[in-house]
Amino acid sequence: MTLSRRTVLLAPAFIAATSLASAARADELESTVVIRTTGGVFEAALKRDFFEPFTKATGVRVIPVAASAGEMLAKSRAMQESGRVEWDIISPQYDDLPNLAPLLMDLGDCTSIPNISRDGVPGTCGRWGELYLTGAELLAFNPQAFPQRKPSSWNDFYDVEVFPGRRALSNTGVPWGMLIQALCADGVPREALFPLDLDRAFRKLDTIKPHISVWWRTGDQSQALMRSGDVVMQTMWLGRAYASRRAGVPIEWTFNQSVADFGAWAILKGAPHPNAAKAFLNFYMENPEAHTAFAREMGYTTSSRDGQALLSPEDKEGLVATPETFAKIIHIDPAWLAANRAPALERWNRWLAA
Repeated sequence: MTLSRRTVLLAPAFIAATSLASAARADELESTVVIRTTGGVFEAALKRDFFEPFTKATGVRVIPVAASAGEMLAKSRAMQESGRVEWDIISPQYDDLPNLAPLLMDLGDCTSIPNISRDGVPGTCGRWGELYLTGAELLAFNPQAFPQRKPSSWNDFYDVEVFPGRRALSNTGVPWGMLIQALCADGVPREALFPLDLDRAFRKLDTIKPHISVWWRTGDQSQALMRSGDVVMQTMWLGRAYASRRAGVPIEWTFNQSVADFGAWAILKGAPHPNAAKAFLNFYMENPEAHTAFAREMGYTTSSRDGQALLSPEDKEGLVATPETFAKIIHIDPAWLAANRAPALERWNRWLAA
């Protein structure tokens, strides 16, 4: 009998002999692993493409926990402070990993997770986590609402006369994208964004606040707003915009002035199931066909080198999968975020409540 690559990679005996060799022996794996997700269709895709195959291969049951980015960070800190860590793997922004180091297991050069170097694109290994997807927070809009001229920048989003209609922004506990977008709308060039001028950003946000109909908290909510026609433009995660288009929703987006949404898997320090957590990070890098299927469905390019190679030029349209697209994305300065996270978030929350 000829075995396919997928059959071999998912065979429990093969997993025990190779994939788990550096993380833990198969008989050392805990029975469960708890992984933070964002819920909804995104979680469903992770289950189908990665969680359920991992359980089939190892017998380890994946318990997904849905939480917003803000909730994830607050919960992770609270668990560390109490000494009762309940989650194993969280999914923060890759650029933010060094700032979260006190909360995370040190992976070193990732030799304990060998598939990262074997199967990952350059940069997949971070000392405090594993790059697992690349996306963007961007301007999405209904093209039917703008038959003459389509919005193409955050200045257009803020121009309610030329581009009228109901708008939405996000309130997920991580407002850095909104602050960057406001400064872009106010004419700040990308090379001069950091350090962020918060006074200028909030002055610009004051001008759009009366025109924001919804402050969405979840990706599912952002999709529902476009599906129902409640808003004609909004900030949106690429994966949610991509999934909406696949579902037949009239939606387009621009990568111009988009903000990096590069996700990482990271293991919490003191995780209750550390061996299973490392085994999952290792397993995630296998089976490129699953990565390709996930990218085609969810609009996020993963860190699988072979998975990216399987994407066609047509697949890559609308994804962060080409150098041209990558060059348009704005990355948050981790040093600025480390120094300003708490006061900036406090100011954001006060501004929203006012």
